[in-house]
Amino acid sequence: MNLFSLILGVGGTIALLRIVQHTTVERRFRWLLAGVLTMTGAILGARIVFVAVYQAYFSTHTQEISRITLGGLSWPGALAGAILFACLTLFIFRLPFIEGLDRLSRMLLPLAGAVWLGAWQAGIAFGQLLPAGTRWGIMLRDESGLTALRVPVQPAAVVSLLLVMGLIEWLIRSAHKDGLKAAVSFFVLSLHSLLFSFMRYDSVQSMYGFRLDTWAAIFFSASACLFLMIVLFKKKTSIATHESGSE
Repeated sequence: MNLFSLILGVGGTIALLRIVQHTTVERRFRWLLAGVLTMTGAILGARIVFVAVYQAYFSTHTQEISRITLGGLSWPGALAGAILFACLTLFIFRLPFIEGLDRLSRMLLPLAGAVWLGAWQAGIAFGQLLPAGTRWGIMLRDESGLTALRVPVQPAAVVSLLLVMGLIEWLIRSAHKDGLKAAVSFFVLSLHSLLFSFMRYDSVQSMYGFRLDTWAAIFFSASACLFLMIVLFKKKTSIATHESGSE
């Protein structure tokens, strides 16, 4: 197991632990399984989108499509896959849908933080080169293994993500409006991804002058904004359960 996989594994473990917090014993296994399946969807989505984007390469290297250990994951695909599998899992296991999204949204912070930490270690999503002597620059390596003074994109992303999303979670910890925690967390993460997509300097395909991951971040930000508005303006139709109230 390489260090990148280990970091993601630790992030996934923390994410699962956050899901089962304040959960009744009889529901704990179902919520844990829902979290595992959601992460499975994230991995599948990340790989599928990556293969689709680089289909020219994989069309002649089909034996590598399933070899995730070689690298090659897409964060937009991971987020899309996680959302799809989360919705399907909640429906199949007959778990409360909106409350379920609130609970599963607890996975976003540790998983997103782990992804940026892993990118830092692996030299992915690196920043622009800086002139020698730039005091705020950090010696970071890129995908080729070259270490140079760069804009500290990955470290800044990790720290800002922990601070901003941690603060947001603390501010809405007592919110009783179903769906608010999921909507706000999704919105903040999408905006964070959009901001840092402009700071990345690694080579990624572009369309109409913007990176593909920037377009994906714009789409997710717009979707999260719509979801948030629906949650805020939707009248409460049911009383929250004791379990959700204890969160």
